[in-house]
Amino acid sequence: MMSCGWKTTRQGRTSMRLSAIFPFLSTLKTYSPRDFRADITAALTVTPMAVPQAMAYAIIAGVHPQYGIYACMLPVVMAALWGASRFMAAGPTNAISMVLFSTMATISVGGTLIINMPEEIRMTYIFGLALFCGLIQVGMGLARLGDLANFISHSVMVAFTTGAALLIGMGQLKTVFGIPGPKKAGFFHQMFDVLHGLPQLNEWCVGLAALTIVLALGLKRISRRFPSSLAALALVTAVSWYLEADKHGVPLVGAIPSVIPPLSMPPAFDLAAVRDLFMPALALALLGTVESLAIGKQLASVKNDNFDGSQELIGQGLGNMAAGITSGIPGCGSFTRSALMVTSGGRTRMGTVFSGLLALPMLFALAPFIAWLPLPALGGILLIIAAQMIDIEAIRLCLVATRIDRLVLSLTFASTLIFDLEKAIFIGVLLSLVLFIYKTAHPRVRRLRPNDPLLREAPADRPDGIAVYVVEGTLFFGAIHELERQLYEEDDEPTRLVVLHLTRVFWLDASGAYALSQFVERCYARSIPVILVVGSRSVNRILQRTGILDYLSNGFVAETINEGLRQAAQLLSRITCRDGLCTYPVPGIAPLAETAAATYAGALPENAAGKDADEDDTPPLLEATEAGAAASTAPTQIDQLPLDMDHHDDEEHGEAGETDGTDATDLESRTDCDGNAHTASSASAASASGPRCEDSAPAGKAVPLPDDAPQGSILIVGPRPPAEFPGVDDLQGPPMPEDERKAP
Repeated sequence: MMSCGWKTTRQGRTSMRLSAIFPFLSTLKTYSPRDFRADITAALTVTPMAVPQAMAYAIIAGVHPQYGIYACMLPVVMAALWGASRFMAAGPTNAISMVLFSTMATISVGGTLIINMPEEIRMTYIFGLALFCGLIQVGMGLARLGDLANFISHSVMVAFTTGAALLIGMGQLKTVFGIPGPKKAGFFHQMFDVLHGLPQLNEWCVGLAALTIVLALGLKRISRRFPSSLAALALVTAVSWYLEADKHGVPLVGAIPSVIPPLSMPPAFDLAAVRDLFMPALALALLGTVESLAIGKQLASVKNDNFDGSQELIGQGLGNMAAGITSGIPGCGSFTRSALMVTSGGRTRMGTVFSGLLALPMLFALAPFIAWLPLPALGGILLIIAAQMIDIEAIRLCLVATRIDRLVLSLTFASTLIFDLEKAIFIGVLLSLVLFIYKTAHPRVRRLRPNDPLLREAPADRPDGIAVYVVEGTLFFGAIHELERQLYEEDDEPTRLVVLHLTRVFWLDASGAYALSQFVERCYARSIPVILVVGSRSVNRILQRTGILDYLSNGFVAETINEGLRQAAQLLSRITCRDGLCTYPVPGIAPLAETAAATYAGALPENAAGKDADEDDTPPLLEATEAGAAASTAPTQIDQLPLDMDHHDDEEHGEAGETDGTDATDLESRTDCDGNAHTASSASAASASGPRCEDSAPAGKAVPLPDDAPQGSILIVGPRPPAEFPGVDDLQGPPMPEDERKAP
């Protein structure tokens, strides 16, 4: 039994490994005749639309239409078998073809532009680009970089698609108008070329293009599954053949060999050529990655499928590599063909495989007729595609969303029209990364108002003076300056206690922890306790390791905002303030003071209570330490004291009445460096850098306790000026008004 179980486990692991290497095996294991019928029907619907589209996209790329048809065969099959989406239909696309044409028009090898080379030499570089692009995408997939598309802004893609649509439309106007001459790169160059060539306009070309557009739009109303483009091209081809349009200056596609796509090889290895082609290949890979992953995620959400972006990158890369060795042009996932595969009833990835296989017999059947196809008719189809690429609603959304979206949209759109498309892609990606870093480096800090939804379950009887701040986002080294700036700006309002809500902080590093510690110390230096609300386990562990939670001690850390508000209310209920003086009625202050004095300053002499307040050699009751530099003993340890204040005060008062009769104020009074008298609590609550002589009361004048302060209370004089902390911009907070710096 154990041997049988071990064999079963081993077989299961082997099966999982094979499925990881060959994703289509899991599809074939459960493939049924019903799936076959559905997939072959969808393929018969998609292929008639894919072939004319591929021919049109080859025209955009500046190559013969046959290379677009070749890209609809083996590359589509490879991308479908090794991809992650069961509906993704790869192949030539408009954006990829535009980048390919821009590359050929701007990249020179040996001092000659690729577009000006003879066709047999020019195509070797195009095949090399496809192979290079595929290798980059496979490498990205193996490196598990399938989530890179999430960093590309939606505004960037909308702007790039809109700019590419204008480029496609402007590039086809010369063909539609029948203006002779080579096609130039660049939107404005093409526009001026068309304007200068208008006197040479060919009415036959314009008429055939207009007829194609009317037929394609009219036949499309029959059904979404009807191949309207193919039917329109067939009708226009028949009209062109009947009227002998070629004798009137109408250019035709020409003969296409009815053969299996021939094997192709990139040019001989040349380090200089590799260096020149690397950036265009990277641009093609990035653009194909973004488009394919966006389409795959959208299709997966519609069908509730799991989608592995990295696996899809491997499939797209293998498809482009197949295009490079089978005389095809590079491509990526096509939303039009993929959506048609879904609406046509396709069930598995085999539908796209069948579509690639059916393209070969369609080539054999249509090759004689394609030779008579007018190029202006293909130009009319491309004008329809360009118009459909412009998404008015998406543009409106980017314009009304935020100022940053409008800026990114405008810059990327202008880049597509002014620069080469591969440069426009890199500009868009750079803008996306800058936008991502900007948003990440600016955590949101806001103060909650009493009517905020987060406070709807808060204690209704909470005292005034509680300031609740919510920090949202990632706190890492890049966000530290913004965090400090916003926290300190929000902290300008005088408060009695701060509740810092960190539940919505999903990441925190050492710099973020340091910023929090600085904020806590700054608040304690002003005699303002801080309660942290930490609900995230990861953030809690980081704060625990950095010692911040130990520094705050119990009672100053909560898991929910309601718990933090209850702790704040309990703490403030024991504090009374009058005329700028805040009294913490802490029972048992004499034992606490003696313990603190013994710990930090050594035991007090027995006659310490009887010394005159004007003597300079009186040791301070509480010495400053590193931990107490910002937080006094009273606010950081008050949570350790019993909550039954009245009962405990009565017992302590009874014991205090049997002492030597020394006045409590005398017991707690001391002198500072200039002989100024202060209470013990003022020493414990003041900044721990030691007594600040410039902030003291006039010499010889003690600070009396309020009349209604109970015996054995702690007096905190505040608010006090913030301590000086090292860091960015030497953050010291706002200057303290002169009247508040004087002791009362």
